[in-house]
Amino acid sequence: MFPAAAAFAVPSGTGDETGASSAQLSETSLRVATIQANLSGETPEQLPADLLRGSDRQAGQVADKISRANADVVVLTEMDATQEAVDAFNDQYLQNPDDGRADVEYEYSYLAVGSKGLQSGADLNADGVIGSAEDAWGQGAFAEQGSIVVLSKYPIAQDQVTGVSQLRWQEVAHDMMHHTDFSGVLAASIPVMSTGLWDIPIQYRGEPVHVLATQTQPDAQDQEFADARLADELKVINGYLAGEDYIRTDEGRQAEGVGEDRYVIAGALGLQEGAADRVEPFLAGLDRENALHDSGSYLVPSQAWQVLGQGRIQEHQPSISQPISGTVPNLVEESTPLLWTDIQF
Repeated sequence: MFPAAAAFAVPSGTGDETGASSAQLSETSLRVATIQANLSGETPEQLPADLLRGSDRQAGQVADKISRANADVVVLTEMDATQEAVDAFNDQYLQNPDDGRADVEYEYSYLAVGSKGLQSGADLNADGVIGSAEDAWGQGAFAEQGSIVVLSKYPIAQDQVTGVSQLRWQEVAHDMMHHTDFSGVLAASIPVMSTGLWDIPIQYRGEPVHVLATQTQPDAQDQEFADARLADELKVINGYLAGEDYIRTDEGRQAEGVGEDRYVIAGALGLQEGAADRVEPFLAGLDRENALHDSGSYLVPSQAWQVLGQGRIQEHQPSISQPISGTVPNLVEESTPLLWTDIQF
């Protein structure tokens, strides 16, 4: 049976708890942020419908933090990557003049749809039926569920985005799959990335910048499986940066690497309990042992950047999102912090 993912994450580090007290950017810096949005529905239509009401508490918490950060690029993990959901979130939460929060405009977006909701074609949960969410490689009920959305004030060259979400696990050099129970056709088919890795290029001050958005394996019932997959997911990110021969993009091309270009890795690298044991060596290899992280989210700028400042924005009660009269308030757990960093060259 394919291990079922658990919605669980623990803080993986400490750091500066200051918010983005100065949300205005200097003319020479780039602000990048990431947050686990946890905005998802059971069908592709559910999240847009919920967001269009303008009173979703979770969306309000996420929007408050994005508004306060006023970042140039925001990577939202665990969000349904549909255009309808992004449009509704922008219109009702980020650019709604009546909600009391400062509007922030993101003219450009990228919807990263990877392997999470990709059907395996097998009966992974052994229920006698093929095609349920538990039969998808990442237990997604539909292709876009719980994936990654990137919002940007800078133009995104959509045709230049590179994805690595379909690379088969067994194709990873010196893979760790032998630590799992996979074999046969299943072992030959499973993608190594639980969601995916996307290289989203923007132009900053006339030079290319690679925003590497990713979301790695969360906890699972089979912890040996989860540990092995996370280890190889991090190996793939390193391999992509270096242009290793075995890294094939979703278009079937060999990855070229980023060369001397500047990059920043943003997203969920450590969703598992105890993931630091895997992530810390990964960061050490990039010479960024002190990369900002919290609750499994990470911001990792390459050494080519000068970090001017960074921090996290904790919970802030939304200024709207009041319960409908006559209903019982739907209590929402505190969302994870938004992480931000100001970088320049």
